[in-house]
Amino acid sequence: MGVVRVSLVLGAAVLFGGASSATAAGLHAELRSAAALLPAGITGGVAPTAPAGGAVFGAQPWICDASQGFAPMLSVETGVADPVLAVSTGGVRLPISPATVPATCGQVATDGNGNVYVAQGVVDATVTPPTARGILRLAVDPQTGALIGPAAYITTTAGLGGDQPTAVAVGPDGNLYVAFLKNGNIKRIVNPASGMTQAVQSVGVTPNGHPGRSLAFAGTDLFIGSVDAFSVIHNATSASCTGGCNAAAIADGFSGVPHVGVTSNGIDTVYFAVSTFNQVWRYTPATRLFAFIAQSGADRSGGNASNFSFVAAKSNLLTLDAGGTLWIGDDPSGGTPAGAGRVWTISPAALSTITGGNFTAGTNLQQILNVLRGPWETLVGNTIFIPTFNADGTFTATIQAPGGSITTDAGTWTLTPPVTLSPFGNPQGQLTLIDSQGAVLLSGNTLLITVDQLVMESAVTSLINVPSIALLPITKFAA
Repeated sequence: MGVVRVSLVLGAAVLFGGASSATAAGLHAELRSAAALLPAGITGGVAPTAPAGGAVFGAQPWICDASQGFAPMLSVETGVADPVLAVSTGGVRLPISPATVPATCGQVATDGNGNVYVAQGVVDATVTPPTARGILRLAVDPQTGALIGPAAYITTTAGLGGDQPTAVAVGPDGNLYVAFLKNGNIKRIVNPASGMTQAVQSVGVTPNGHPGRSLAFAGTDLFIGSVDAFSVIHNATSASCTGGCNAAAIADGFSGVPHVGVTSNGIDTVYFAVSTFNQVWRYTPATRLFAFIAQSGADRSGGNASNFSFVAAKSNLLTLDAGGTLWIGDDPSGGTPAGAGRVWTISPAALSTITGGNFTAGTNLQQILNVLRGPWETLVGNTIFIPTFNADGTFTATIQAPGGSITTDAGTWTLTPPVTLSPFGNPQGQLTLIDSQGAVLLSGNTLLITVDQLVMESAVTSLINVPSIALLPITKFAA
């Protein structure tokens, strides 16, 4: 076959076992808004575009939409619980310039009293003056969601717009905390609800000073999603925290991956979304446990099923409403065409079924993905199985039976969080190969030993006539 086998050094039988369970499949979100759901010719409403932030006032959701600005969502059904929604075309428009793709929206924060803050990070500074970019403040009735006050930009003399603010969170001290697309600075706007030229203080920076994506408070601790880390500034509201209160990275297993959404119940539970894997996780600070929440969903009829698709370059909608419903926004187009975004929800009843967790979340799946290319080999019973992994999620395989006969197969492969977490810190995940007929060839918890060695636990091998195997070494070929 023109390849040279790499020798396998294996002492891995002790690497598995004794780990707690995780929910691999997670929950299914309900698709609430997408072009595929909306009837033709709907009056006053459109499908979302790269929804980046949101808040719910009473029963009225608002989102920050790259095409429509900060806008309420309209029900297109009457008398239906959790109805299909559209984005109103009558929202508060944000400056959109020819250079803005996607447009101007970032995260949304509210203080519970009707003051709403919208981050406007992506803007063409050559045509948009400083007085029309940065942080937009509005007043909304906290019970009905009706817009009751004019929109105006605050702290326009502080230069925040030039750093492209994209993440905002109101702290328990009433101040507004801001992170930026352009740098890793975390800043505090003092008394954001009062006046137009507030004092702005430096709080600290993200890990490695890399750009931010999203913010959320749990108590006085500020949790940060940045371009490559999940982190926290403990007691960020302290009066002494005016510079140098830098974020400490939390080892969530997704190092180097954009954390594009963070939200919390404000007390003891934090949710975050990561791109690349397009998943939502829950973190409980008191126990330091991670629990996998969701990576996909469908509408309530079961149609339009899809995995999430977060926009890695900007903030993505992730927010909890007062009733405990989790709202999620994504955009499979990457945020470029209008109307290609989606809004999902997960009910508090469904969220409550996810209990416990593990001390590691994604378990550095990216490290496995970095090496999982080209041909690998494993011996299943007396059968040699050689799958070649392609970057698009497909594979081709050669199967050599004990008698020497050779057959080929093809299909798709996926790598998801592990069903059973190994107590070791190695990158790990659930690797599954499904052929074009829908049969599972291999599936099991997989641990990366070295750059050319994997070990799969409890593999399913239905088409190779071996029903299961306790420990399966998989070795990479070298050219």
